[in-house]
Amino acid sequence: MHKVSIIGAGVVGTAIGYLLKQVGYSIVGIASKTIESARKAKEFIGSGITSTDLGATARKADIVFITTSDRAIEVACNKIASDKGFKRGTVVFHTCGALSSEVLRSARNNGAKTASLHPLQSLANVNEAVKNLHGSYFCIEGDEDALIVAREIIAALKGKEITLRVDKKPLYHAGASVASNFLVATVGFGLELFEAAGINRQDALNALMPLIKGTVKNIEAIGIPLALTGPISRGDTTVVEDHLKAISKEKNGLINLYSELGRYTVKVAIEKGTLNDKAAQRIRSLLNKYGKGLC
Repeated sequence: MHKVSIIGAGVVGTAIGYLLKQVGYSIVGIASKTIESARKAKEFIGSGITSTDLGATARKADIVFITTSDRAIEVACNKIASDKGFKRGTVVFHTCGALSSEVLRSARNNGAKTASLHPLQSLANVNEAVKNLHGSYFCIEGDEDALIVAREIIAALKGKEITLRVDKKPLYHAGASVASNFLVATVGFGLELFEAAGINRQDALNALMPLIKGTVKNIEAIGIPLALTGPISRGDTTVVEDHLKAISKEKNGLINLYSELGRYTVKVAIEKGTLNDKAAQRIRSLLNKYGKGLC
């Protein structure tokens, strides 16, 4: 049984601690800025000595997960290193998608093996995180010895791995943010237009969810660009212009957002093969007329 300590008792740390315990890892320590946060995580996970002493908590373990906020990862790692919290051969992970394993260099300098292990998943709260993490993709990079342990963890969670070069991590994370975070923002954009049409926000969300789920199913089943539908895909300039006129009149502050998303959608429609060059140029001209060309 590997002994695991969790440094940072938020959603990710609590969920990972819980799941690892379920598959046979021993959660020996949980540390957080406040003892209340650590105790709350322990209650959910079901084991682990709680503390605010990061170094002492890390020292108990063979595997240390630093699951603090992104900006606190390097600070926490440096604090543990200065307190001699990393034993030689300890495997240290962080779970941030944007940062490389290089932020754990102080652990490596103390003889630890380091890597990043980022779950490519939306983790809104602990309960949803536990449901979603199992079977997800995980992006890994770092020391080869640490990656061996990372792959063992991924296999235990029935996950799949993505490996990439350290210098490509920001592009990977940008792609994940666009696909997940921007999806939430885009649905919010749609809700705002429904509200402008006089539809209650909750009713609008209830009505849109089957459409959103159907679209996601299409993406999963046939991929992009084939999943694209709608007026731009069909080259329907009249409908697109009606959209632009209505938004410019009722929600002019959103016209540039619609236009920019429309420009990218034109690209996808051309790739799909349902939008010819002539129709694409007409739609681009409309989008440029109503919205400022941002790219």
